[in-house]
Amino acid sequence: MGRDFGDLLGLPQALPGMPLSPLVPGWAELRAAERAAGFRHAADALLPPGGTPGGYFLVLDGLRVPGRGGRRRHVDRALLAEVRDARLRAGAPEPVRSLFARYDAALAEHPMALRRVVLYQLLQLLRDAPRGPGPDAATALGVDPAEAAALAHAARRAARTTPAARAAAETLVDVWRAGNTRRAHTLTRQLPAAPAGDQRLAHLVARIDSRARRTDALLREAHALERRMATDAAADHYLRAVRTAEDDTDALHGLLRTCRPTGLRTEVRQDGVRLRWPADPVGPADPASPDGAADRTWRLLRGTVGRDEWTEVTATPTPTSGGDVVDAAAPLGERLRYAALPLDGDRVAGRPLVSAEVLAAPEVSDVTLTDGRARVDARWRTPPGARRVTVVRTGPAPAATDVPAGPHGFTDQGLPPGEHRYRIHCVYRTAAGREVRSPGVTAHRTVHPWPDPVTGLTVRQGGTPGVLSVDWTGGARGQVRLLDWPGTPPTPGEDLRTPAADLPAELAWPPCGAPRAGGAEYRPPTGATTRVTAVTVLGDRAVAGPSVRVDVPEGVPELTARRVEPTRARLTFDWPRATDRVRVRWWQADGTHERRLTRSTYLREGLHLDITRAAAHFRVEPLAVADADVVLPPASAETGLPADVAVSYAVDRPGFLTGRRRRVTVRAATPEPVGESHEGALEMPEFVLVARAGDAPRRAPDPPRTVRDGIPVLRLSGAELLAGPVRRDIDAAVADAGVRRPYTLRAFLTGPHAHAVRLEEPPHKDLVVR
Repeated sequence: MGRDFGDLLGLPQALPGMPLSPLVPGWAELRAAERAAGFRHAADALLPPGGTPGGYFLVLDGLRVPGRGGRRRHVDRALLAEVRDARLRAGAPEPVRSLFARYDAALAEHPMALRRVVLYQLLQLLRDAPRGPGPDAATALGVDPAEAAALAHAARRAARTTPAARAAAETLVDVWRAGNTRRAHTLTRQLPAAPAGDQRLAHLVARIDSRARRTDALLREAHALERRMATDAAADHYLRAVRTAEDDTDALHGLLRTCRPTGLRTEVRQDGVRLRWPADPVGPADPASPDGAADRTWRLLRGTVGRDEWTEVTATPTPTSGGDVVDAAAPLGERLRYAALPLDGDRVAGRPLVSAEVLAAPEVSDVTLTDGRARVDARWRTPPGARRVTVVRTGPAPAATDVPAGPHGFTDQGLPPGEHRYRIHCVYRTAAGREVRSPGVTAHRTVHPWPDPVTGLTVRQGGTPGVLSVDWTGGARGQVRLLDWPGTPPTPGEDLRTPAADLPAELAWPPCGAPRAGGAEYRPPTGATTRVTAVTVLGDRAVAGPSVRVDVPEGVPELTARRVEPTRARLTFDWPRATDRVRVRWWQADGTHERRLTRSTYLREGLHLDITRAAAHFRVEPLAVADADVVLPPASAETGLPADVAVSYAVDRPGFLTGRRRRVTVRAATPEPVGESHEGALEMPEFVLVARAGDAPRRAPDPPRTVRDGIPVLRLSGAELLAGPVRRDIDAAVADAGVRRPYTLRAFLTGPHAHAVRLEEPPHKDLVVR
């Protein structure tokens, strides 16, 4: 007791062999977890949290850590669980749990595994110490002082390793357990010669060498069987070689090469190659295959025909039994084979399912063919990656003909009636620059006889008012229909895809007389705008002809004109239906005038026109729609106004020159010379001056109300009025009539034209005679 390690035997003889490899799976993840938790090595994690007196560990003669009462405890799975629970209760981070799970798995596999791990870690840490391996460096790492010198000596004596050798030693177990025998064998060649004391490493290297030799033997037998054309037996040997060395590409390629196509179906689609296999594939029995095939996963491989290369197909989620996977990365234009390797975990469990050869050249989809007049139109959806599309037609003529096609369709014209078949191919370019054509899809369409289109359509006003004459040319084959086409009409000569029964209705205009060849006459209703379209129909097919927009406006009813002022007239009428604007024209001596009026303005303000005093003639007519091709005008609405004529008179008051005589002056004011009115010669009324005597002496009577409400004292004819101013004395006439003073005078206009002439009267005081 109390002596240092090796005192009895001498240090070199007492030291154990230092490990060249930790021999723990997932070494990189374990070291990352230790560094994340703040541990320099595994022994740091095994020390009780919070520290204990004499907190050093022993490692050279078994891994022991301090326990209660200063006693050392051997590290086993029970101690490991106690330390883990204590650290978790002390608030250790959650990753510590996964770290201790790795430690526990190592101890479950080998009771001395953690000692090996700690020794491997201490060896590397001592070599990386600033002053190199020494007792002080070992003690600083937590090694018991009794073993510090011996451990430092062992670190100095151990052979130096290169970074490549260290990486090989740390990954050897992972590579081996993944079934990668070839790579593991390569890693063993990078290790230095194992010391005699590292039996575990030596045993593992021997197993790896043995399996590599077995793989070589299986491959030699498989190659010999394949040369003798015994492909089924060769496939069995290749399968055993694959299961012996998962990473042996020669064995895998030989297995895929010698397995017959079975169980794996392929379908070329626009988004890639679809792979399908049944839930319970039927294939060659494999005694080594485990049970539970229904839950098995698969590894998918793709190979190019003619090349001994296979690429793994990425599929998410992992394909299981009853697979349905699309290889979206399939190289276009290449002939491919696919294989589905059954897996048990990550290991090959049996023979693969292999597909037949398939050309990765997707076809066009959604092909639609429609026939027209001596032509066929085609449309389709082109797959991504296609360089171009080629089309070959066979039809009534025996020879095949290339049809020019675009990326999304074609129009094949000049075809005779009959069935025409089209073979549509997509052209792809491989990575090597070679062009490959897809097998192609076939579509067919029958070209039917089509009617001849109407080439000319003429609509004009007929010889009878309110009648339209419609004539057309063309349309010899088929029935010509005149349709009332709503909206935008088709282009002349366009094939109408709508069945003939679903075309717009024919014109509902009443015909006038019997129809004639190439034309007819109609009486269209007023107040309507119609787009007349000529369509030729033959069976269920129709061809559009020209269109003519015809406007038949309604006439203007109830037009009247009235002069509201000498130089202003008001026109009234009922606004015509289906008309937005009207045109107003009027004629006077000074010329022709015009005004355009909208419906809203008329309804809001009425129609007032500034005119002269001369006679006027008015005409109001509706305006056709702006885009009308033919207008059938209605009967015009017209009315007139006579010239504005005024007759004035004055009664002279007695004066020095006239004495007591009463003289009346009558004048007629006309806007134009006699006989030059727009309406013809002016017709003047008769002028009658009436005197009315009072009932009481010296009291002036009221003016006469009518021409009979008094005694006429002066009469002038219309001709006398137009001849010029008339001056007459009325005293004699008044005396002869027996009218006594005081009396009142008043003039009246009589006759058929009295309403058309204004009478301008003098002040009332000038008409009273006393």
